[in-house]
Parts: sequence; C-alpha cells; structure tokens
Amino acid sequence: MTTNYKDLYKKSVDLGEQQKLRQLQLLHEQKQRRQLQQDAARHVPDSNDDEQGEEEEAQDETPTHSKAQRKQRRKRATNNNNNNKKGQHFRLQQSEWLRHRPENLCDWLLLPCPVGKRCLVIATNGRTKVHNQAGRIIMQLRTLLPGDAHMQRCKTVLDCVYVSEMDTFYVLDAISFGQQQLLECEASFRFFWLRSRFDEHGELSQVSKRNEKPFKLLDYYDFEDANAVDQVLQRYPQWEANQPQLDGMLFYHKEASYTCGTTPLVCWLFAFMIPDVLNLSVNSSYTPPEDYQPSAALTYMDEFDKKLLTQRQQYKKRGKVAEPAKEEAAAAVGAAGMDQGQEDELEEYAELRNLLDYQRRLELGELDMDCSPASPAVASSSC
Repeated sequence: MTTNYKDLYKKSVDLGEQQKLRQLQLLHEQKQRRQLQQDAARHVPDSNDDEQGEEEEAQDETPTHSKAQRKQRRKRATNNNNNNKKGQHFRLQQSEWLRHRPENLCDWLLLPCPVGKRCLVIATNGRTKVHNQAGRIIMQLRTLLPGDAHMQRCKTVLDCVYVSEMDTFYVLDAISFGQQQLLECEASFRFFWLRSRFDEHGELSQVSKRNEKPFKLLDYYDFEDANAVDQVLQRYPQWEANQPQLDGMLFYHKEASYTCGTTPLVCWLFAFMIPDVLNLSVNSSYTPPEDYQPSAALTYMDEFDKKLLTQRQQYKKRGKVAEPAKEEAAAAVGAAGMDQGQEDELEEYAELRNLLDYQRRLELGELDMDCSPASPAVASSSC
C-alpha cells in the first residue's frame, strides 16, 4: 500500500498554519537576499572569490592583469543588484486573506484601503503612465513626481488605488521614488520614506497645470501603538463624508519587501471580519453581509474566492464571445461596402459601354443626327 506523504501533509496542516510557514520562509529568503545585496554594494568578496583571486595572482603577477581580474570580480558581485534596472517590468503586489492571528501582532502595520481600481503609476523620461493590473496603459498624464516634472533621469513607481469619483490617486506603497530604490526595502522603511517625501512635496496632493491629478498618501498604523489602532478600528466613516469609501484593511509585515505578485506578508480583511480573526473590536457600523457567519470566517473567505473566480471566468467567456461577433460585424460591413463598390463599378462600366456603342453606330451611319430618345444622356451631349 503506497502512501502519498504530500497529501497527508496538506491534510494535517490547515491553511492558516501553511500561511505561517510560508511567511517565515519568505522572511528568511528576503533577509538572505538583502544581505547578499549589501555585501555586493560594499564589494565584499566571498570565500570562493578569495580562493580564485589567490590562484590567479599566483599564476600571473602582472599589475595590469590583476586590475582586470579585480574589476571582473567586482562586476560579477554587483551583477545581481543591477541586472533588473534596464527593461524591468513591475507587477502589482497582491495580498492574501489573513487566516490567523499573528503570534506577534506588533510585527505588523495596518493600512485602511479605499474602494477603487488598483494601478501602477510609473513616472520616467518626462512622462507618467498608469498601468492596470494586467499591465495595460489606461492613462497618461503630467505629474510632479520625480521622473516626470523634474529629475527625469530617475524613475518613480507607485502602487495606487484610483478613485474615479474623486479623480484622485491614493498611494498604498512604492517600488521606487526618484533615485531611491525601494523594492528590497522593508515595509516600515518604505512607508517612512514615502511620508517624508510627500511631506516635502505637498504640491503632489494639489491639482495644477503640471500635476493634472492629485496624489494622496494613505496613513498607516503600527500595532505597537494599540491606542492608534483602536481609534482607526472604531472610526466610521474612515474618511470625512465617507469619501472615499472604505474597502478593507491591509496588513503589512514590517520586514516585508515589495513582492511583484501574491505574498503572504501582505494580508487583507474586511472590517467586519476583524473581530472574528484578530479578536479586536470595530465600529458597529461595519455590518457584515447576510451570508457571513462570525464562526465561519475562513469558510466565507473560501466561498468569496470561488465567487470571484467564477465572475472572472464568465467575464473572460463574454470577452471571447464578443470578439467573434465584432469580427463578423466588421466583415459584414466590409462585405456590404465591397458589394456596393462592385455595383457602382458595374453601372459605370455599363454607361461607358453604351456610350462607345452609340458612337460606333453613329460613325457607321446606323443612326440619324437628330437627338435619339434611346440614349438620352448621349443625345443631350451631342445636340
């Protein structure tokens, strides 16, 4: 009898425990990657480089050759840090459901998220382009972000929520801001850096000729400050006059790097789910939907994901059905146009043939010189 240990492992460990394990593993990998990048920036050679250097120096002691070798090693050491700077394609960071209460909640940050469209705003080479989650450009505008208005040789990449009703970009996070690369920085540093930059450039939140739409940085709250977090959870509406409306709560691990894709170090809950998952009270105005059971929050998450997946599949099917219909309609219009063109050509040909035939008969004397009703068009021109 064979045993599938993989299936046993999946059954014995629930999704919440799996999420904990993935969080720990990802944190470890990110720390190692940061350490390697720091060593490369300081030009710290590893043991293999030292051994190779000693062997190369023993084989050839000419100073020019040793300089070239050192330059080669330095280029190889910094390659990992610079290999993605040109032609790099960024993707939005996607959150997971927070399926368990973290063992140390003080390692996390809370960020209220408004209802809107997630997008990636990239300012570089004197232009600012807005990309949707699929990577398509949906908007181009002028902004005062570094990379557009000033310091055009640098790049700013912001993770935003665009609220069309207010025509405003609300900034969640950043991959880079000007000359500061933030992709591998911890979330706590990224948020601190963004706050300091937006405080320095208050004009970003105002509309002007050089800044066509406002950019507003969302506030974050540290769970170490229990009073501040409690005030946020008890506040309703979250923003003045409920504009924009609250969509849900994002939870960022303080040590999390920005991940282009789904990551367990950024999690999500609707406000009405927080008491059941984190055992924290919220304002009573955050009412759950009718199909939500407080004792079955995890089941609600799974059902919500299934409904969302079904909606996406239906949307794709509608798109596939609409494309052939559009092509058929375009083909029909084109065919109608061709038929009409052919009819016009046949009419012109018939008139020309009648004219030539009339002239031939006239030359042969088959017709009299007076106007003939048989060919009124030709008769009128010859009389």
